[in-house]
Amino acid sequence: MEETALPMRYSKMKPTRSNHRQCLAMLPCLALFAGINVQAFTTPLPKTIHSASSTLLAADRILGSQELLMLPRQYQPKLDAGESYFPSMSHVQVTTLSATPSIEALSKAIDIAMDTHPLLRCHVEGDGEPDERIDLMQMVRKGEPNPCIFVAPETKTFTSKDVLRVVDVAGSSDDTDSLKQSWEANFAHDIDDGSWYEKSSTGPLWRLTLHRLGKGGGDSPCALVFASNHAISDQGSVNVLMDQLLSDIASIEQSGKVSNKAVGQDMPMAMEDSVLGMDNRWSDVQAEGISPGTVKYVADKAAEGFRSPVILPDSAGGGDGIFGAISTIMGKSAGGESETSSERKSVLQFRNLPSETTSALLEACRANGVTITNALIAAMALTSTDFIDGGEVQKGKERNYKVLQSLDMRRFGAQLDKCETVACMAGSNDLMLGPLPDRSGESFRSAPESSDSQKLFWDLAREGRDQTNQFVKSDGPTNAVRVFDFAMTISDMNNLVDLTAKSKDSQGRAYSAGVSNNGVYERQKAVMRENDEDRGNIQAKHGKYEVQDVYFGTPHSRSGCLYQVSTMTVNGSMKLTFHPASPIVSEETNANFADAFVDVLKIVANTKNVEEGSFLSKLSIPEGSLSLAAAGLGAFGIAIHAGAWSEFFSNLATMKENVQVRD
Repeated sequence: MEETALPMRYSKMKPTRSNHRQCLAMLPCLALFAGINVQAFTTPLPKTIHSASSTLLAADRILGSQELLMLPRQYQPKLDAGESYFPSMSHVQVTTLSATPSIEALSKAIDIAMDTHPLLRCHVEGDGEPDERIDLMQMVRKGEPNPCIFVAPETKTFTSKDVLRVVDVAGSSDDTDSLKQSWEANFAHDIDDGSWYEKSSTGPLWRLTLHRLGKGGGDSPCALVFASNHAISDQGSVNVLMDQLLSDIASIEQSGKVSNKAVGQDMPMAMEDSVLGMDNRWSDVQAEGISPGTVKYVADKAAEGFRSPVILPDSAGGGDGIFGAISTIMGKSAGGESETSSERKSVLQFRNLPSETTSALLEACRANGVTITNALIAAMALTSTDFIDGGEVQKGKERNYKVLQSLDMRRFGAQLDKCETVACMAGSNDLMLGPLPDRSGESFRSAPESSDSQKLFWDLAREGRDQTNQFVKSDGPTNAVRVFDFAMTISDMNNLVDLTAKSKDSQGRAYSAGVSNNGVYERQKAVMRENDEDRGNIQAKHGKYEVQDVYFGTPHSRSGCLYQVSTMTVNGSMKLTFHPASPIVSEETNANFADAFVDVLKIVANTKNVEEGSFLSKLSIPEGSLSLAAAGLGAFGIAIHAGAWSEFFSNLATMKENVQVRD
């Protein structure tokens, strides 16, 4: 196989087994950005050091924009003022097993996994500071002489001793309640642990905690809690890792070794490279191409604000979205800084949808022409209507809901990454649903056989389906990646996130609700192994180790969605994690929300085909009018009350004016 030339942001790596198709995508020159001197914002990134090894695949790579958001890249002006580091975004998963591995076998399997996956043995070098900030608000960047770089050295730096922790849980060998209490406490701590950035310069950026009953009798159940800096992992890639660990443990305990080892992987590419194609980030091509589709994407994002989606329950208050966004772009938190923002924490509820119900739900979705993810989004929107009034019923009140749908970005654009190694390719798109009357979910559950109830639910699911299809058809994933890469490259996006997180008005909320559905565990491809021609599927059982539950989540305590659920189907049963932020959503409210949500799924699982209707017909918004309105208002720097991403999209004109004043 010929070795292809690699972009300068990568160090020397051997070719992978996959025949990756490389494509050059066009970078946008956005209408709202007309006249900006892009050369003032970016300079070519420096080359990384080349290295090679016969045992480990050593590699360096400059972090992509999405990874910089999660790491996160810091903002020196605040550090100089004595403020604390921006916390990292964590990624947590728990896998419960039917049996408990020996520490020796687990340690060996971890060591092999660290040899296999570069980001499991990496640290981060570089501070990502620009040469200077060139706007009045000190948030537009020029140059980057010392970018943040993933470094996976050829000499092994870490072993299992650096990442493995063991918790012995008091109780009998079948005391699953005590075991659950133990791993739940671990999950709750790790999901809000933002200290990963402080460890990034030394590494490692992940850990694994074994919870075992007593001293871990081989036939007693256990739980493995994986936690990481989200910059190095997403749920799909962690599934690959956990499957590799369990397979290797079973092999080691049976024969003392792994007879069919996993193939050592290259440093994974950044999400931007996987979607846009190699050498096609903003820092590579800048404004060489113009995409009308990307202009429309930005305008449509700004236009979402005109529908005023609800992001806080009535009991939590909230300010004016437009003026709040302008405050943020001016370097201030909307409504002032909240003194209690740092006290927000995740509240957790775990639910299990029985396999019979999960199967029936799938059949009902097929009969109505939607996916399970579409149904989950409809259930999320309906359930949200029951809690948004904060307990104070307002008869006849209707609201619009902005639901964040998580996406695996490997499926879009150039599709270069094949989920062969631990990495983060997580993305999302927004779905605008409504207006929905308050307590719609309650009405649905009280009259599940009503034709109006059935039609409401399935029309909601179809609306989510149609919006998603249109997003994909219009090249939305590629446009979203382009725009965010541009935004992160030229501006201090993490500071905008920080300002939004501390805002009294938004309390860090940018979405009404969020759904992350990772699909079916066993349908995903496992790691490539040396003696196999192709990758097999992940297995729910390896030897005596059967996967019973898998729950996962990322934090929304600092910023994110008002209500949030993350799901995966294992052994035919859907596993659901509800993880919003307290005190905005209390423990009690989250428990009630989880119960109501599951009840909706159980009801719709027993429905038949419902004639397709037009859910949004009553909005009566002329086609294209939102885009035109947003484009016009965007020229004056008017923003919406969403999170920092949308605020940035709508305020680039303001940034442009600030730059011109300095020029």
